[in-house]
Amino acid sequence: MEKKYRDALNAKGKVDVFYFDPADAVLVKDKTSALYDERVDNDFNEALVLNMLYAPDDGAPQGVIEPCIGRRNSETGKVEIVDGRQRTLACREANRRLKKQGAELLRLPVLLKRANDVRAMAMLVSANEHRTADSPLGRAAKAQRYIDLGRTPAEVGTLLGVSAASVKNLLSLLDAPAAVKGAVESGKISVTDGYKLAKLDPTEARGKVAELVEHAPRTPGKKRSKNAKRAREIVSGKPTAAPEVREDWDTAKVEDRAAKVIADWIERNWVDGWDGDPKKIPERIRAGDWRPTKKVEAAE
Repeated sequence: MEKKYRDALNAKGKVDVFYFDPADAVLVKDKTSALYDERVDNDFNEALVLNMLYAPDDGAPQGVIEPCIGRRNSETGKVEIVDGRQRTLACREANRRLKKQGAELLRLPVLLKRANDVRAMAMLVSANEHRTADSPLGRAAKAQRYIDLGRTPAEVGTLLGVSAASVKNLLSLLDAPAAVKGAVESGKISVTDGYKLAKLDPTEARGKVAELVEHAPRTPGKKRSKNAKRAREIVSGKPTAAPEVREDWDTAKVEDRAAKVIADWIERNWVDGWDGDPKKIPERIRAGDWRPTKKVEAAE
């Protein structure tokens, strides 16, 4: 960037971003390294790969939007990724597919930092812990704006990493009553419940929001496991069906068989398996250690 251009932008400086073949960027797998992150062993994110391959207008894939952060290892001369493991993995996979098509390969943008282990680890932690996820309504508004530019729900889904059907559900929030929008944004009801309530008459939807908040409260940021059944009943207006019980099941026989298997297992392990501590028995039973393996069944 020329100085006069920087001056026109009132910029105070510039930083160079380098572009690498993603196969040349090093993802540290040494568990003793300050740069190790267990997510390095994850597989690539398919939604992110599709996002990188998405070509909105001129046929050129948009590639990696946000540069990774890296440092040069002074001993090996290689560039190690500090932040951006998933982007690196996805870029590698995207290139495998582009290579098969005979298309131009993507490059991985990396902002290089001079950093010792302490500073590098501080960047690693900070980059992952201080991100703010977009709200459901914020995502819905962006999705609608993109569609207004002549794009399809499927294209929006590629950008957001969801299906076209999920995009349509997301857009329904924009037409929901204010009470539904507010409850979704505050986390008082789930986004899924918000989708369903958005399709109801406004008066009915407001009533169900009040009922959900009172009788099936949800802790923001946590699963509402103990209230999930009640929430489904409120939203659908129907009681949740009880699990079907097979008529040919003889409960007593099942219990007797399980009791015999557990008793035999305890007897087999009493001498060598308990280390003289009977208190270990309930713990191992709850863990399912008594369940017969094919080897035990064959022996019996």
